[in-house]
Amino acid sequence: MFYVGGGNGDWVINPNESYNTWAARNCFQVNDTLYFKYAKGSDSVQLVTKADFEGCNIKNPLEKFDNGEAEVTLNRSGAFYFVSGDRYHCTKGQKLIVSVLAMRNHPNVPVSPAPSTSQPPQSSVSPAPEMIPPSPPAPSELTPTIKAPASSPKNAASGVAVTSVMTTVCNVALAVLMFA
Repeated sequence: MFYVGGGNGDWVINPNESYNTWAARNCFQVNDTLYFKYAKGSDSVQLVTKADFEGCNIKNPLEKFDNGEAEVTLNRSGAFYFVSGDRYHCTKGQKLIVSVLAMRNHPNVPVSPAPSTSQPPQSSVSPAPEMIPPSPPAPSELTPTIKAPASSPKNAASGVAVTSVMTTVCNVALAVLMFA
């Protein structure tokens, strides 16, 4: 669960950090949840279209949350646009764009069993070279073998590199959404 803006998820007019700066530091995936906390009766959270986000139009929300706390599940990839239900608050910056990464389907790669170490007994007489039939490929040559990498500083650095790449992808996606 992501607490909007960090901290307690406070949805306020003047947060310590802009909501979009906070969102740019995070990478959101399908089925992540956002938590908003606000003053019941004097504010709300609205999920709106991009056009309504840009114009702080609060008259046609796609969804409205007004009970003082909202948990919103990001149920698809793409952009989600949130504004305060108070137009004045929205025009003062109480709004948020969240960019959710697309889910990728990775094909299942079959894992082959370890090659057998036992070998059949060898004949002491070898057939003539022209009589040797071509041998079929070993099972390990037909099916890729997947091995879990051993833990090492190199693997840790790879994890950091992947995290860095994902953060960059999220930041670019958010920038595109903000300026498109």
